[in-house]
Amino acid sequence: MAEMKDRWLFVGDICTYFVVAAACALLTASWVGAAPNSPIPSFEATALSGEKITDAKLIGQPTILIVTPSKAAAGDTRKWANALRENLDPESIRIRDVLAVDLPFFMSEADAIGRAKEKIPARYYDQTWILDETSLETALNIPTGSASAYVIVLDSEGQIIARVSGAPTEQRISQVKSAVQSLGIPPAAWSSQLQ
Repeated sequence: MAEMKDRWLFVGDICTYFVVAAACALLTASWVGAAPNSPIPSFEATALSGEKITDAKLIGQPTILIVTPSKAAAGDTRKWANALRENLDPESIRIRDVLAVDLPFFMSEADAIGRAKEKIPARYYDQTWILDETSLETALNIPTGSASAYVIVLDSEGQIIARVSGAPTEQRISQVKSAVQSLGIPPAAWSSQLQ
């Protein structure tokens, strides 16, 4: 009987260890590969306007990237894009949408751009990029196919200053505002209709 009790205590200790390890992993996972003050990983994308874009394009002016890893994340992206474009001066900080798509073998990048153009207003074609690779998602620890948008704030050197995921909430908006203000960009009157 004592031996059985010892086994269950051992199993309980093992389970506790795994629960604690999993909790630690979850707490740190959002920054794996995308730690604050680390550079944006190199990538190549295509704007809906047809222009080829690389990570070098992000140097010289603070930038907010809204990464959309799936169709399910489009709603979050739309909310973030509207909120940021309404509340930030585009002369002070660039806002770019990155549509991270894992194209099936039978679909070309031109097909993906054509489909995106059906949904996105023409005035944003140069600000919306198609990324047909998972290297940026992997480097930023964004799960391929995630249902959440990821907002990444970069300084003018291309260093990651902040990162949030999901729909804009009061807490997430506050994180982005703080990051933007840390770049010396004056505070804006953020609307409260975002929730």
